[in-house]
Amino acid sequence: MKRFCLLIIIILGVLVVGCSDWKAKISSNTSWSGSFGGTTIDGSGDRTIDLPNDEIVCIVVQKRTRKGTLSAEIVNESFLGLGGSGKKTTTAEYGVVSVCSE
Repeated sequence: MKRFCLLIIIILGVLVVGCSDWKAKISSNTSWSGSFGGTTIDGSGDRTIDLPNDEIVCIVVQKRTRKGTLSAEIVNESFLGLGGSGKKTTTAEYGVVSVCSE
């Protein structure tokens, strides 16, 4: 029985740690540039970006225009879907959004 319980704990640990699938979801009506897990990406409009499967992931995205809206969030699209962040939005001229996974 002890071995069975230990096996269940190990399997659950592997599922929680090993099944992260972090994504950054950008929603914008303008052009932007950002750092996504150490990689710089320039873009415009809406985009979903794969992130490193680290325990904590942070992104920083900046509008490249005065007008428009930029929103960013981090989601975990793994089997368990644990973690993520709330959506952050800016409408400021050349505004910046910073988000980290929880």
